[in-house]
Amino acid sequence: MGGSGVRETSHILIAAAALLLAVSPSIDARPYAGVSGLAASADSAATAGTNPAGAARLDATTARAELIVVQSESTWEGRVGAQEADISSENSTTVVVPAVYAVHPINDDLTFSFTFLGFGYSDDFGEWPGQYFIESYDSLSVSAYPSLAYRVSDRLSIAGSLALTYASFSQERAIANVFDPGFADGTSELETDGIDVGFGLSALYELSGQTRLGLVYNSELDPTQDGEAKFRGLGPNTEQVLDRAGFIGADVEVKSTTPQSLLAGIYHEWDNDHAVVVDLAWADTSNFELSEYYFDGEQLSAHEANWQDVWALSGSYSWPVSDRWMLSAGGMYVSSMTEDDDRIFMLRMDEIWGLAVAGEWQWTEDRTVEINFSYLTIGDAPIESPALPLVGAVTGEYSQRDIFMLRLALNWSRF
Repeated sequence: MGGSGVRETSHILIAAAALLLAVSPSIDARPYAGVSGLAASADSAATAGTNPAGAARLDATTARAELIVVQSESTWEGRVGAQEADISSENSTTVVVPAVYAVHPINDDLTFSFTFLGFGYSDDFGEWPGQYFIESYDSLSVSAYPSLAYRVSDRLSIAGSLALTYASFSQERAIANVFDPGFADGTSELETDGIDVGFGLSALYELSGQTRLGLVYNSELDPTQDGEAKFRGLGPNTEQVLDRAGFIGADVEVKSTTPQSLLAGIYHEWDNDHAVVVDLAWADTSNFELSEYYFDGEQLSAHEANWQDVWALSGSYSWPVSDRWMLSAGGMYVSSMTEDDDRIFMLRMDEIWGLAVAGEWQWTEDRTVEINFSYLTIGDAPIESPALPLVGAVTGEYSQRDIFMLRLALNWSRF
């Protein structure tokens, strides 16, 4: 919940108690383990990025700075064609995601909020069985989310948001010189970038000073990324085949759709200051677009996947352990966005299960420091590619696939 698909985001997907009366009391933020407390927590500037309608609960200018470090460790075992020996490929990837959230009340009814996210990642698989589909890639995404929240009544707040996103993507894959025996593999490089604008709608309803409900809708983002495919190391005959097909020097248009999504959640706090949050998210990934291209011996062919909608469930429980410390524990589940028979090498996703713990320390009266650690495990994602010339089909699956996520945050309750 929350972040990139290839945007996975996440993410990937990717946020105390008191009714706002004529004179608003202070609102105390708390930690939410893992990816939880998104739709209905509304107790810190993080609500600007999860449910902007919740910003109407905050009576002062607040801010949050966040750094997420994601470490992925995996082992993939596969086979090329009819060969008997399995090939093992180990991979380790680190992703760093900075984020800034800010909330500023304009008057008693209107509140402006802003979120900035920067997301970049890259990977180099080297020589492995899937190198004819993907060998290395580099991706960058920069997003800004300005929002305006309006307090309809003491219980109901609504908000509208814009999603401004710039994305760039480069990819390299091997090209078999099938018409030039004795030649080593050539290389295909693709570089694209694009900009898109989407929107979001959100609402927060406070059943009481201890219970609230949140609902968030985000529109589809469908940036058309323009670029050029470049080829290196092609044999003369293979290059001639690609040239006749119109691929040498051709401009390329790539679509990578981030689907529309819906998030709903509940927050409840007891008199002893313990609280629970539950979030349920849906993403319309059945309309997701991400094509995988490979050289079939005559032309660049597309390997299309049949996607299915994703459902995600997360929750956490938080409680105070001292005057300055509060802890949280929780978990999450994300369904697979494709069946085993439809998976592609560029996005070998499967079911995700996760557990998390978090702690928050009251540094000063207006500042808190949060540390949040999650462990995620992803299914084995078995895959079989189309048959490649002189090589055959590539088959395989993950024998190990673990993700460790550390999130550090600093909250200012009054800025």
